This record gives sequence, C-alpha cells and structure tokens, in this order.
Amino acid sequence: MPVRHPELLPAIAAGFAVALAHLRWIMLTQWTCKTCGTTHLHCECKPAWVRKLL
Repeated sequence: MPVRHPELLPAIAAGFAVALAHLRWIMLTQWTCKTCGTTHLHCECKPAWVRKLL
C-alpha cells in the first residue's frame, strides 16, 4: 500500500514541533546568560518580552 504525500505532512509537522521544543528546553536549561552567568531559565536580567519568548 503506497503512502500518499498528504499523509506525511502531519508526521513531518509533528517531528518539527518536537525538535523545536527540544531545542528550547536545551537553551533554557543548559545555556548560561552572558551577563549574570545563570541558566536562561533562572535569569532575571532579561527584559520581560524576551522571557516570554523563551
């Protein structure tokens, strides 16, 4: 049974969303702020709009 292209679109979109969520988690928990040296998850020196994006 051949797989049609429209059936692949949700799987590709879900994989892309999972990859972006994983990169966001890595940035929040592993990377440190250049200013204060804490992880981005606990950094208080960033503006409010940047914290909302992260």
